[in-house]
Amino acid sequence: MKNVLQLKKITLIVSSLLLISLAGVQNASAQFDDSGEILRAGAADANLLLQEYLKPFANGFGADLNSGWVNSARPYRTLGFDLRVSAGVAIVPTGDRSFNVDEIDFQNLERVGGPAEAQTAFGEDVPGPEMGVFGTNPLTGLRQEITRFTMPEGTGYPYVPAPMIQATVGIVKDTDISLRYMPTVSVEDINVNMFGVGIKHGLNQWLPGGSVLPVDLSVQLGYTKLTSDYGFEVLPEEGSDIYNPYAGNPALWDGQAIELEATGFTGNLLVGKNLPIISVYGGVGFQTSEMTLISPGSYPVTSFNPDYNPTSSSEETREKIIERIDEPVDLSFSGSNSVHAMAGFRLRLAIFTISGSYTLSNYPVANLGVGLSFR
Repeated sequence: MKNVLQLKKITLIVSSLLLISLAGVQNASAQFDDSGEILRAGAADANLLLQEYLKPFANGFGADLNSGWVNSARPYRTLGFDLRVSAGVAIVPTGDRSFNVDEIDFQNLERVGGPAEAQTAFGEDVPGPEMGVFGTNPLTGLRQEITRFTMPEGTGYPYVPAPMIQATVGIVKDTDISLRYMPTVSVEDINVNMFGVGIKHGLNQWLPGGSVLPVDLSVQLGYTKLTSDYGFEVLPEEGSDIYNPYAGNPALWDGQAIELEATGFTGNLLVGKNLPIISVYGGVGFQTSEMTLISPGSYPVTSFNPDYNPTSSSEETREKIIERIDEPVDLSFSGSNSVHAMAGFRLRLAIFTISGSYTLSNYPVANLGVGLSFR
C-alpha cells in the first residue's frame, strides 16, 4: 500500500513536469508564429530583429540543456541504475526581457509608432513598437513607407522550460555514464528530438586518504544536442495597390518553417554526501551552448514596384509588388552562461526518487526530476 501511494505521488509529479514541458513547447510555437510577421522586413532587417527577440529563448534553452545531469556527487556502483524525467526552467534576467529598436542600425526599418522598447520572446505580454518598412518610390525618388507591422509581445513570464529524459548506469572504477534520448515528438506543428551523453567519475579513489573522507568528490561532463522544426505561415499582403505575381501559385509559400539546432556542453566538480534517505551535493563548473536557427521555404515581402505607372489600369503596374525571398533567417547564438555554481538534493522513497537542483549563473536554472533508482 505504501509503494502504491508513493507511485501515485511520483505519477502526479511526472504529470506536472510534462505539463510544464508542454507549456514551454506551446509558448515557443506562439512566439515563432508571432515573429513570422518580422520577416516582412526583408532578410537583413528581419535577422537583426529576430536576433534580439529570440536571444533569451536561445540562452535559456542552452542553460536548460546543461542542467539536470546529476542528482548526487557519488557515482552509481557497477550496474547501479537510475531512470528519471526532469524539467529545467531557466530564469531570463531583467536585461534580456526587452530591447530598444532605436539602437539597431536597420536598412529599411524605422519605428513609426509606439514605444522604443520592444519585448523579447520572454518579456512582458504588452504590444511592442510599430515598425514601418521603407523603400524608394520609383516615381518620386523619395523614401516612403511601404508597409508596417507591430513587434510581437512576450510570453508574459520570464521562464524558459525544457524537458529531459535520462538514464544512468554505473560501470567500473567508480564511474557512471548517462544517456539522454528522446525520439522525435510532435506537439501541434513542432517536432523535437534530443540526444545527450554524460560521464561522472569518483575522485576519492585517487586521493591519499580519499576512502576515509566524509564526503564524495567527483567530476562530471555532459553533452546534449536537440533539434527541432516548427512550421508556420506568412502569406502575401493584399490590397488594391499591390500586384502579386505569385497569386496563381499559392503553394509557393508552403514549407515555411523554423529549424533549430541547440547543443550544450558542461563540466562540473562536485562534492556531496549520501545519507540513508537524502543525498545533498554542491559544485562549481563551466558550460557552453550554441543554437542555430534557419528558415527553409519562400516568404513574401512587399516592395515598391519598379514598373509603377499610375496612369495604367494593368495590375502589373500597381504601386507595390510582392517579391519572394528564400530562406531569409540564418542566426546563431552563443549562450551567455560560462562559470556557474550549483547545489542539489535527491530524496529516496524506496526505489523512487525525487531530485532538485539550482544552478547559479547569468541564466539561473531550477531543475526538478522524478525517477526510479537501483544503487
